[in-house]
Order: sequence, then structure tokens, then C-alpha cells
Amino acid sequence: MKKVVITDHGFPSIDLQRNVVQPAGLVLEEIQPICKTEDEVIQRCGDADALLVQWAPITRRVMQALPRARCMVRYGVGVNNIDLDAAADLGVTVVNVPDYCLEEVSNHAVTMMMSLAKRIAQDHHRITHGEWGVGALLPVPAIIDLTLGLVGFGAISRRVAKKASVFGFRRIIASDPFVHATIFRDHAVESATQDELIEQADVISLHCPLVPSTTHLINRDSIARMRPGVIIVNTSRGPVIKETDLIDALKSGRIAGAGLDVFEVEPLPADSPLRGLPNVLLTSHAASVSERAVDMLQIKAAESARDFLLGKRPAATLVPAAR
Repeated sequence: MKKVVITDHGFPSIDLQRNVVQPAGLVLEEIQPICKTEDEVIQRCGDADALLVQWAPITRRVMQALPRARCMVRYGVGVNNIDLDAAADLGVTVVNVPDYCLEEVSNHAVTMMMSLAKRIAQDHHRITHGEWGVGALLPVPAIIDLTLGLVGFGAISRRVAKKASVFGFRRIIASDPFVHATIFRDHAVESATQDELIEQADVISLHCPLVPSTTHLINRDSIARMRPGVIIVNTSRGPVIKETDLIDALKSGRIAGAGLDVFEVEPLPADSPLRGLPNVLLTSHAASVSERAVDMLQIKAAESARDFLLGKRPAATLVPAAR
């Protein structure tokens, strides 16, 4: 009987996965304690036909050591912990769950940008420290005078554009070399190059994948080209921003505020200067979270593993296997 193995997860139970996998005549096994290293995955998942993975490293070495496991399903959108090149070389199918949290993440990004534009984080900090009055918050820009720039224009970013438009931004621009011009027009968003966006936007919201070209996209040099008092929101991946450079710009006021749901190191270190800055909003990689979204993540991931083992192509296949 074919087996689906859960290497690691943060859910309160796996009942939803069990309700998908077991009625299909498959075995579901949960590894406890969870796998955190390559060696643990190799030693404890040798009889798996498919893996459900949250954070465990699925490297070339892991895939070579688990020849029976022909499908890796990532609980989430990003697949940074899975070696896609190795999977393609070895004929291993990789699947993610790209659509379980579109509304949640777009809502989170808009909430952060609006809170920062209205200086809510700063005012909250001042009040909790015994201060009062708007004078220290000035200047507070009017939304209708601001340009919103979206780095990446996929499904989440398009929802951000739609939701942010009701607040009356002067312009909404986006950069994405992989999106056709008609998509920008259909969403009433101006297409821009990445350089144009960096230089023109008053609010920058990051919605790009973490690849070599986007690693430390926000750094000292790109910040120097931004408009003074820019706001930055990151609900994509932490290493898109070089945090030391961001911290310097937040302290100097070059960047007026930052909303960060993701970080270069997670959990955010206790001694990170970001924890003490008055002009930041910090959330613990929680943009995707709602009861509905977490349920859908578990169900869709389990459905992908089930479908693969039943000989069907999973809906969100990133790397197809040679079968």
C-alpha cells in the first residue's frame, strides 16, 4: 500500500489530511518529532511514496537517498526548502499550494501599508510611551498624493491593486517582466520597470518570489534611489530585503515606515533592532493565516499527494516527474 509521510508541520492535528488520504486507500504517517535536518528526513522517511513538507530541507542528497519518494508537496506557496533543479534532474514531482491564502496575504499587505501611511504605528508607540499630539508625526501624506508600487504582479499583487485602489492612490504601478501588458491594463495598473518603480513609488509592496535576482533587492543602493519618506511592505520572503540596510534607513528617516511579515532569519532574533523601532509593524509570518486558509492549505496539499499516487497530475505541479 502506498504511503504519504508528513515530515513536519505546525497544525493542531492532521485530521483534514487523513480525511483526504485514507479514503483513497493510502497510508498517512506523521513523523514525530518533526524532521528538521536532511539526515532526519533520510533516516525516517525511507518508506514514503510522497512527502508532505512544511520546513524540512528537501535537497538533492535527500531525494537521492529516498528513491521511492517521487512527489514532494510543500505546505505553502514558496518552495525555497526544496531543490527544484535536483527534482527536475531526478524526475521528482514538486507541488505547492499557491492559492490557499490569496485574500489573506493581500488583505495583510493593504492593512500594513494603510496603517503606516496614516502613521498609526508611530502614534501608537508615542502614546504607549506617555506622549500625545500629532505634531511629531508630521508630515502625514494624503493617500491621493501617493504612488503605490507593486514589485511582482501575480495573483496576490493583483488583489492588492484592486483593494488599494478604493483608497484613491494617485497612481498604482507594478513591475513584473513575466506578465503581459494586457494583464496590467485589465487591472488598471501601470506597467513599470523595476528601476522606475524604485524611483517613483511612495509605497512599495513586495510580492516577488525569492530567486537570485530578488535576493537583497531592497538594499542600501536601491534605498538611496527611493523617494524620501518611502514606505516598504514585505509579505513575500524575508531575504528580498537586506535588513541591516533597511534598519539604517528606518533610523535615519530615509524610510518612513516598514511593514514586515517575513525576515531574513525566522523567528526574528530577540536582539534584532527591528523590535525596538517605532516606525515598523512586525508580524510573525502570519499574513497567510485565517481559519479558512489553514484548513484549505492542509486539504489542498493532501489532495495533491493523493492525486499523484493515484496517477493524476496535481493541479499546482511546479516540476513534473518523468513517469
